[in-house]
Amino acid sequence: MKTIKTNTKRTRASIASLTLATLLLSFFVFTSCSENSDGINLSSDATLIDQIDTANRTVVGSDDLPTSTQTTFNGELNDNFINQVELANALGYKVAVSSVDESRMENSSDVYFDLQGRQLDDTRDRSRRRRNRCFEFVFPIDFIMPDDSSITLNSKDEWSLIRDWYTANPDATEKPELVFPVDVTLEDGTVQTLIDVEDLREVKNSCRADRDRRKCFRFVLPVSFTMPDGSVIDVNERRDFKLIRQWHKDNPDVDEKGVVNFPVDIEYRDGTVATINDETELEAAKQACN
Repeated sequence: MKTIKTNTKRTRASIASLTLATLLLSFFVFTSCSENSDGINLSSDATLIDQIDTANRTVVGSDDLPTSTQTTFNGELNDNFINQVELANALGYKVAVSSVDESRMENSSDVYFDLQGRQLDDTRDRSRRRRNRCFEFVFPIDFIMPDDSSITLNSKDEWSLIRDWYTANPDATEKPELVFPVDVTLEDGTVQTLIDVEDLREVKNSCRADRDRRKCFRFVLPVSFTMPDGSVIDVNERRDFKLIRQWHKDNPDVDEKGVVNFPVDIEYRDGTVATINDETELEAAKQACN
C-alpha cells in the first residue's frame, strides 16, 4: 500500500509540473506572437496598421521597401503606382498608391507592409471599399499612351505593362487613355458595353451609391457611328463595337469621338424602348437617368 501511495504522489507531482510547464509555454508563445522585441503589440494586422497610422513616420524612397514587396506589386497590386513611402520605425510602411485600373472604386489608396515586406490585411470598411472593383474588364482592352503608342492588355496579369512604360518614360506626366468602347462584367454576371467615359462614370457612381450597376439604357442594335474622318462604322452586334475601338487605336492623335447616327432606339433597364431622334433627346435621356 505504501508503494501505491508513493507512486500516486509522484504521479500527481508530475501532472502538476506538466500543467505548470504548459501554462508557462503558452504564456511565452502568446507573448512572442503578440509583441516584438520592443514590446509592441503585433497580435493582428489591424492593430499594426493602426499603430503605423498614429506613429511618427519618415518619408523614404520606394527603393527602401523590402524586396519582398515586389511580389505584391507584381501580383495583386500590379495596376498600381507608388506615390509615396513612409516608414514608421520598428513598425512598418505606409505606401500611398494610385491605380490605372478604372474598375477599382477609387484610383488612390494606402497599403501597409510590415518590416519584412509582408502586405498587411487592411479590413477597415473605408479602405476595403476604395480597393474593391466595381466591375471586371472583358479583355483585351487598349490604352493610348502619352507618346501616342498603344498598349493592349490581354488579361489582368498584364497591368504592369502600363507601369513598365512609365518606368521607361520617367518624364511623362499625362495619364494613359482607356480606349472606348469596352465591355465589362458586372457583379451579377451581366455584360455591359461602355461607349465612353460618361458610361464609365455612371457605372462607378452606381457602385459608390450601392445602386443597380447596370447602365440606365443601352442602344438597340443595329446602330451606326460617323467617325471624325467621315467614315461610318456599323454596329450590328456587340462585338462590332471593337471596330470603333480599333479606329481610335489607328488614329491616336484624334481626340474627337464618333457620333451616333439618329434616329436610334434605346432600351431602359425595365425593358421599355424609346426612339431618340437627335443629340438633344439623347442628352435628355441621360439626364433623366441621373
